[in-house]
Amino acid sequence: MPIEPVFEKISAKEKAGDVVCQVKVECKTDVPADSVERVLNDNVCVSVTLGDVVSGRAEFVGKSTFFICYATQDGIKKCECGAEIKDSFVSDVISEGDFIKLSWETDKLETDLSGVKMTVSAYLTVKGEVYRKNEYSALTGGDGVYCNLTDVNTVKPCGTVQYVHQTEEEFELGFAVSEVLAHRAEVCLTQVQCGVGTVIADGEIYLTEILLQSGDKKDIIRENKVIPFRAEVECEDAMPQLSATCRAYVKSLKTDISVDETKNVSTLTAAISVELRGEAYAVSEDAFATDAFSTENELALTKSRIAFSASGAPSAKFCKLSGRATIEDVGTAKVVAVASERAEIASYSPSGNGLNVTGTLAFNAWFLSEEGQIFNRKSEIPFEIALTDVSAGDCDLTVAVKSVAVKLITLSEIECEAEAVFTVCEKTSYSAEIISAVETGAEKATPTAAISVYIPLAGEGLWELSKRLNVCPEKLVETNSELQFPLTGTERIVVYRQK
Repeated sequence: MPIEPVFEKISAKEKAGDVVCQVKVECKTDVPADSVERVLNDNVCVSVTLGDVVSGRAEFVGKSTFFICYATQDGIKKCECGAEIKDSFVSDVISEGDFIKLSWETDKLETDLSGVKMTVSAYLTVKGEVYRKNEYSALTGGDGVYCNLTDVNTVKPCGTVQYVHQTEEEFELGFAVSEVLAHRAEVCLTQVQCGVGTVIADGEIYLTEILLQSGDKKDIIRENKVIPFRAEVECEDAMPQLSATCRAYVKSLKTDISVDETKNVSTLTAAISVELRGEAYAVSEDAFATDAFSTENELALTKSRIAFSASGAPSAKFCKLSGRATIEDVGTAKVVAVASERAEIASYSPSGNGLNVTGTLAFNAWFLSEEGQIFNRKSEIPFEIALTDVSAGDCDLTVAVKSVAVKLITLSEIECEAEAVFTVCEKTSYSAEIISAVETGAEKATPTAAISVYIPLAGEGLWELSKRLNVCPEKLVETNSELQFPLTGTERIVVYRQK
């Protein structure tokens, strides 16, 4: 009987490696450099998207928006400017058609007053996880070939998501505002799930505004706002039983103030764009052959290892970070605001039923001297925290700062406490060896005896025994129904051959 193996096509999105690119983004403002006494605060909002991907190179483009607050002889002022981002990863890891999952972080901000105009620069680290779609043929059965079928977990992508969610909120303030001196927004996803034809992402935006009060008092006031949101993004093949993963980034932030001088109150309007990037997928069990034989011919089997990876839905963990740091002596000045707070993760490792996370919490404290002068001190504190009831394996781990407060302990020591939200997306990997090709060889010699009796090996299973004896597994069980596997090695196996 001719051997006719049957194969199934499998698409596997496998990780090919990681790439990193260091980028400097520079923007020249319209502010005369000699008019600036000191820079009180600088902040940047960055958004990056993937461009063309060819072998050995992947372009990315984006935009950075800078927000600078500075002191002059005429008082505190602010300015905003933007710069385009265009660079590329260069690596032999990259092949044409690869999918690259982007992430980025701001390593450093610098303000340069040495030229005619004030210039601000951001130093970014852009990272890419490179994934490649590979096609395989997997043996599932056929005529004249006996297969040892094993259930294999496979990940089937059901659609990608890239969407910009627009949020606009108004807040009533019980005082008149002269100026928005600084602002920042961070985003945290709390839940991601599939609906019918949609991926649904729930999260929170943490908005901070540093405001200058109008009138004679001119206090500097910090306002913290939490803006919950839900984004339902179209994804044609998504269904409630499927899984989904997503990342969120603040793409842009704009704030406006309207003041009612009569009532001495203000309305703050915040327009925030949050970019969502993710995918829906299904994890299923499929039966593929991991071994095969023919009773009539020798078979040459080509085996391949397939691998699948999937990032799970986010799990949010709310924590407090605190510590003390040494600063330059501030004399009799008092703290009036904290701006540009940011937590950075240095490392994480499994610990008990969770993760042990280390990092730093950076912040910019503003002080008011007895002479009425505003100045700042940038500082950071280390942190180490245990996140419980989360995956202790490989994961995507990000952190957003919800609020922060500082106080002076001595003239040169400051204490900081922040509410932070760690978002954990568990990464699950599956792999298996499959038979990707079968080649028919020489005919096997047929035993002449009508009945043969064999002594099995201890611990032998049905498949191993059938392959060794060159007998169909079903026929072997039919003629030796009393056998219980795995075998002890004391049984007697009877094989009948039709003459």
